[in-house]
Amino acid sequence: MNISTLKDIKSEGINVCFIKGNRQVSNKNVKSKTASISKYGILVPLMYVKGTKAVKDGCSLMTSDGKPISSEEADKYIVIVDGQHRYSAAIEKSVSDEEIYLFESYAKASTKELLAEANVEVEKWKGEDYIAGATLAKPENELLQFANSLSLRGFPISTISLILCWDKHKFTSKKLSRLMKGETVNIEHNFERAKAFLSAMSKFTDKFIAKNYAINVVIDLSSEMGYKPVCEALSKISETTVQRIEGITGEENVKSFLKDAINKELSK
Repeated sequence: MNISTLKDIKSEGINVCFIKGNRQVSNKNVKSKTASISKYGILVPLMYVKGTKAVKDGCSLMTSDGKPISSEEADKYIVIVDGQHRYSAAIEKSVSDEEIYLFESYAKASTKELLAEANVEVEKWKGEDYIAGATLAKPENELLQFANSLSLRGFPISTISLILCWDKHKFTSKKLSRLMKGETVNIEHNFERAKAFLSAMSKFTDKFIAKNYAINVVIDLSSEMGYKPVCEALSKISETTVQRIEGITGEENVKSFLKDAINKELSK
């Protein structure tokens, strides 16, 4: 393994970039890394692949501050696949280029596989990180694209699983991790039902929907009469009632009031 400094790399006219669609850099993680770097420096070298390899493997490049890089410019960059937060923290602390160490990945895996494996092994991901990572690995997958759109709205993976699969145990981090590694994974879902629920919840805030109170109530009521009449009744709840529901505290109180409101519309 050959370890280089950032100064060595820049002397060849090469700059550092990230992969578009990778997990977002967390300010909390950067702050934690900043404290460590201030005391000890960068203890573990950053792993990278050449920009041309990343593009060949189907990745899009961007600068560390999110600006897109064209594929034609890929040969002017190296791409960090393990160490985004350490790099961001080092830059924030104005660490000398001579003290930022990197090494080129020696694995034969694709860039997307490296990204998935390195990130999952090095630091525990949250649900939204798995969704973003799986979507990056399988950009053509309609289910992942849909799930990612919900994740970007602030929905946790458990709520997304309920909306898409009517079961919080079907769309999981474990299955997404397998997808990222190239395995075939079957996740039963229903887009029509998910879209009907989301449309019916249009008067509610995303913050409320994310709590999964509503989806659990709808699933419960749908077991008797199907989701279509329940969603239709849900969509007819007045703005005033919606505001009252969102102002109630306590999960059971919220679910009870919401269920009564839906049943009231169903009985009309």
